[in-house]
Amino acid sequence: MPRKRRENPGNARRPPPLDLLAALGSPPPIAVVVAAFFAGTVRGYTGFGSAMIFMPVAGAYLGPKAAIGIMSIIDAVMQLAMIRSTWRHARWGEIGPLFVGYVVGLPLGVWLLVTIDPTPVRWVTSLSIVLVLTLLLTIGRIERSPGLPATLGTGLASGLISGLASLGGMVLSLFWLAGPSHNAGVRGSSVAFFVPASVISITLLALAGIYTPEVFRAAAWTIIPYGVGIGIGSLLFERADPRMFRPVAFAVIATAALTSLPLLDRLLR
Repeated sequence: MPRKRRENPGNARRPPPLDLLAALGSPPPIAVVVAAFFAGTVRGYTGFGSAMIFMPVAGAYLGPKAAIGIMSIIDAVMQLAMIRSTWRHARWGEIGPLFVGYVVGLPLGVWLLVTIDPTPVRWVTSLSIVLVLTLLLTIGRIERSPGLPATLGTGLASGLISGLASLGGMVLSLFWLAGPSHNAGVRGSSVAFFVPASVISITLLALAGIYTPEVFRAAAWTIIPYGVGIGIGSLLFERADPRMFRPVAFAVIATAALTSLPLLDRLLR
């Protein structure tokens, strides 16, 4: 009688390894990936500004809802790498009232994002920021911190614009650049503020249905160039001439406000 061949469990058919690239699907347009890298570089150097670079490009190619979803994911993950070096420089006395206003304005911004045509709002937002920046360059810095009403109002505006266009960091950066904050204070306050703010914004965006499989796939493609950019930007902040910080910050804000104009969408596609 022939002996029954003993099966070796090790020879059992194993499922094929997961094809990671297939799971990620097609990459986003190269312009979006490049924008993520430069957005990270700006974020690492100034502490803000990533959405200012990323949103106009990603919004033009993928739509504003997908762009804000991608930006919220990659920034929430990668900003954790910046906390240790920036936390001690944050202006906590201003962050509290700003955050209160932000929490009030953010839900309204998200609601507007999913209910109205964003084009008119983009015009108003971009032109308003250009106006504020022009006034700041004309008048100069304020030697003392603004009062509580102005701080709360700035936080409210930041939350509203963050929910609607993911550009609320621009409002906060103008607030800190206009006041007595030193370079590390501007950078540290921006990072510290958006750590808890990211938790709230991601929750609201999730409830609004912003996070689709396509958004997560695009975020997976862009998070590495974004993180590399943050590393390069942080290195530049440590080694560059401190006198360059504010001119660079102002240039970032001006460029972002102008490129956010719907008029330039065709050029960015």
